[in-house]
Amino acid sequence: MSTNFKEYTVADYFKDRLEEIGVDHMFGVAGNYTAGLLDTILADSQSPITIKGNANEICAGFAADAYARLKGPSALYVTYSVGAFSLLNTIAGSYVEQVPVILINGAPTNKEDQISKCAGLLYSHTTGYEFVDIHMFRPVTVAAERVNNALQAPYQIDSALTALLSEQRPIYFEVTEDIWRSPCQRPQGRIRERQNDTLTVSCAKQAAEATLKLMLSKPKSIFWAGIELQRFGLQDEFLNLLEVINRHHTMPDGQIHFVTSALSKSVIAETHPWFEGCVTLTPSEVQDLVGEDGVLVGLGAWTTGKDTGNQDIRSSNTVLSAHKGVYVGADFYPSVMLKDYLIYLTEAFEVLAKHAPAQLAGLRKPNPVCSFPNTDNQLGYDSFFAAISSWLAEDDVLIVDAGFPLIGAQRVKVPARGGFVAQAAWLSIGYSVPAGTGVKCAYPDKRSIVVVGDGAFHETCQAVADQHAYGQNTVVFVLANGIYGIEQYLVNPNPFRKPPVDYQDKLLNQVYSYNDLPSWQIAKLPDAFGGKGIKVTSVEQLLGALEEIRQNDRINYVVEVCIPKEDTPSTITAEAPTAVGEDEISNPQWPPANKF
Repeated sequence: MSTNFKEYTVADYFKDRLEEIGVDHMFGVAGNYTAGLLDTILADSQSPITIKGNANEICAGFAADAYARLKGPSALYVTYSVGAFSLLNTIAGSYVEQVPVILINGAPTNKEDQISKCAGLLYSHTTGYEFVDIHMFRPVTVAAERVNNALQAPYQIDSALTALLSEQRPIYFEVTEDIWRSPCQRPQGRIRERQNDTLTVSCAKQAAEATLKLMLSKPKSIFWAGIELQRFGLQDEFLNLLEVINRHHTMPDGQIHFVTSALSKSVIAETHPWFEGCVTLTPSEVQDLVGEDGVLVGLGAWTTGKDTGNQDIRSSNTVLSAHKGVYVGADFYPSVMLKDYLIYLTEAFEVLAKHAPAQLAGLRKPNPVCSFPNTDNQLGYDSFFAAISSWLAEDDVLIVDAGFPLIGAQRVKVPARGGFVAQAAWLSIGYSVPAGTGVKCAYPDKRSIVVVGDGAFHETCQAVADQHAYGQNTVVFVLANGIYGIEQYLVNPNPFRKPPVDYQDKLLNQVYSYNDLPSWQIAKLPDAFGGKGIKVTSVEQLLGALEEIRQNDRINYVVEVCIPKEDTPSTITAEAPTAVGEDEISNPQWPPANKF
């Protein structure tokens, strides 16, 4: 039987729909089951889609996630089970943090599935259960489709892509190998996000009116600029709201400002005169900030663990708008799109200005400044981030990993909108290095500046090889203290206290052996991966490395920054004496009340 491969196929359909919604980068590790799609893209010299290979699937997943945060939908290609299973972590992170990633998983043919079920033949990469992959991804995607016939394929593809655009979250395709080259109908109409898809009356206007009433009842306010402002491109609408309020309803010296949090850091450039700082808004922090006569207004801000200290901050003094709903104090307003809410709230303040301008005042948050380090200072987290804060340029994007680097980076002043990337809700260690790859692909004219602990670097260091292969000028600073610092701090912070408590059980006085890391010569890894390695052990050497890097904007670097084992960022140092570790059993306050 001969097949005319010039016919319009499922692979053609898939390619055309990806191009239509703006996908221009695909990351992954090629497997034989996805060749039909990849070769169809390669055969079209006019296709805008660039196929990028990666060192492994995890690096591909994190790179695709970072790219999609900044540019919109990106795609991943992998092979069945052995490739897809590695991506459960990365796709779950994209789901939690609302990032539109398309996972394309090539699968065995229909014939192979039938033989496996009926004859008991177990093919490579299979478990014997044909739905194992799709069942794994259904809970962490907004659409998951198993495409195994060409007639249904267009409807399945269109349905899932519609969900992607509407929810801005990952989707999953599992396509059997024999379907890619099967004849298929051409696209009908265009893919678009769902609008007015249910008979729902929005409460946006009522939520805005309730917010205005609460703010007028309290003389002081501060806004919390949340991650959804970036996800939905509403930064200018947010600033317009503040401009209207400050122009009509505040005194010149009492303007209302805004804060951000770890997840939303740099949604607005931190050089903006109304920026008050990047903070962790625990209930006690909120109480200290707003008191009894103030209001915290969160716009697109998520109450995730890192941002609120794993605690519920809702109160009669808070407004929280996110996830298509608004809490004004104890009252909840459902079916509210953030854009509509911002528009109605701005209009409410404009109408008020024509009749009875309010006299509101802005709250202020003490914001410690990262002072430039003296060469006599010890090289540690604080001196490192102080140097970075002074060195970072507007054309840099700072990408930091979970743990102490994320905590230490909160005081760094990021000069560009969207100039900071971190997986601050899912908090998978190892995210930052491959994310640096994706950021550079999204913003070719900017430079990815990665800050990662040595434990996290061990997870995904292969991404440095991708960066060199792509011709990128990414810089990876590895803060090497030889331990999983954040893991030690969570279970027992005693080794980080100054001085440590002298427990009778000496095990509690030192870093646990299972948090020690293998000793790597990190600065020598670029000898194999590509790029240049530098090792610094003092502030003076760090400053020299920063100067060299700035003068060489075509080279990818790995900088091994050697810091003491017991060093921590200043915020950790301050709270360690009163903190209670999850397994610090000799502490008189153990177990910690806020956890157990």
